[in-house]
Amino acid sequence: MPTKQYQLKTTTVEAMTMPFTIQAVLVDHDETTAENLTKAISRTHAFLQQIDRDFSPFKANSLVTLYQHGGLKPTQFTEQFQEVYGLATLATELTNGAFSAHYNGHYDPTGLVKGWAIQRAFEKYLKPLLELDRIEAIALNGAGDIQMGVADGSDYQWHVGIEDPADPQQLLQEITIQTGAMATSGFSKRGQHIKLSTDTPSIVQATIIASELIEADIMATTAIAMGLTKFQEFTESVEVHGLLVDQNANQIAI
Repeated sequence: MPTKQYQLKTTTVEAMTMPFTIQAVLVDHDETTAENLTKAISRTHAFLQQIDRDFSPFKANSLVTLYQHGGLKPTQFTEQFQEVYGLATLATELTNGAFSAHYNGHYDPTGLVKGWAIQRAFEKYLKPLLELDRIEAIALNGAGDIQMGVADGSDYQWHVGIEDPADPQQLLQEITIQTGAMATSGFSKRGQHIKLSTDTPSIVQATIIASELIEADIMATTAIAMGLTKFQEFTESVEVHGLLVDQNANQIAI
């Protein structure tokens, strides 16, 4: 059997003040495939922009800002707003308060929204493309948080790298995934959204691998917030997989 010839198509869109990258692996290319991919990318972009408008704590008229100031009307509690609020509440309960959307005294789900938005956009607009004969794999990446998948029966594998927090140009590890997610949390990325349990961080970077990005994102943030000892104790009762980097640059597989 001849080896498949893959073509990688990469598109970058801007939302939430950051780039999001959509990668599609094609085994062939025709006009219909191109049109379907273009539509999915456009819808993904529009969705991410809408999430930014509704959930940014920096926009005066966002749902989050209105809620913070007591100005969100009952009719404005959209399904998305309720879903994110519910996920944040569940995450707080699961992690015994280490993950919190109220870390700075008021509701701010910034630490959850990006991963949630990536996963939901992937599920709604990109994953269905895998049912097309000519699309072998698809992935959505936002600042290192990635949801990816391959077509049923495909042997394609995504190769994703874990950056060295001391030198982002270098990789600590490269892993292969077919369908799943990877999230990385640390002070070089968005540590400002994490309340630490101690004054000195014992984990400077946490990368978590899971089937869904929402879970991976929550666990990565939780690792940073808890610190090494508490997080290792936490993982004795909760199944978590990934790589931690401590303050001495040691790599700890979990």
